[in-house]
Amino acid sequence: MTSQLFFNIPKCLPKDPMFPCDGVSRLIGMATAIYSPSGASAGVGFAIPVDTVKYVVERLIQNGQIVRPLLGVSILDSQQARQALGITRGILILEVKPGTPAAKAGLRGLRRSENGIVEIGDIIVAIEGNSIEKEGDLFKAIETFEPGDVVKVTVNRPEVDINDDGTPEIKLKEVSFSVRLIASDDTTFLQR
Repeated sequence: MTSQLFFNIPKCLPKDPMFPCDGVSRLIGMATAIYSPSGASAGVGFAIPVDTVKYVVERLIQNGQIVRPLLGVSILDSQQARQALGITRGILILEVKPGTPAAKAGLRGLRRSENGIVEIGDIIVAIEGNSIEKEGDLFKAIETFEPGDVVKVTVNRPEVDINDDGTPEIKLKEVSFSVRLIASDDTTFLQR
C-alpha cells in the first residue's frame, strides 16, 4: 500500500529523520532525496518508510549487516513485457540459478527449445498462500522469512496441450514447490 504525505521538508538532507509537522514526535521515515528544480528546499521529497528503517536498524544492530532471504531466481517485472506475453498475474521467472534450492525443487525459467522457440518459464503467483501480483509483493512475502526457511512457492506453469484438431494450445497449470530460501550473501549460489 502506498500512502502520500504532504508537508514541508525543512532543508532535509539525505538520511535525516522525518517527523510530521503536527506537534507530535513520531518518526515517519528517513529522507533519502529531494527533487528540486530550483535547488531550494522545495520540490518532491523521497523517504524510506519508518517500518523499513526499523527493520534495517534492528538487523544492523543484531548482525552488523543486512542479509536478506532470496529464492535464487531472476524475475521479469516489466508490466509491458508481461502484457506482451499475455501474463495477467504473477511474476515470470527468467532464470533459475543452477545448483540453488529453487533449481533442485524444480522451478523453471525462460528457455529456448532445441528448435529455437522461446518457452515461457514458471510464473510465481503465491508465496505461502500470499498472492503475488508484482515484484514488490514477492519481496514483501519473502522478507517475512529467514535464509534457510522453507517456503511454499505456487506457480502457473505453461504447458502445451494438443487440441482435437491437432493445434497446440498453451494452458497454465498451477503447481506448488517447497523451496529453501538462500541468503543474499551466499556466494556459493550468487557467483553462478
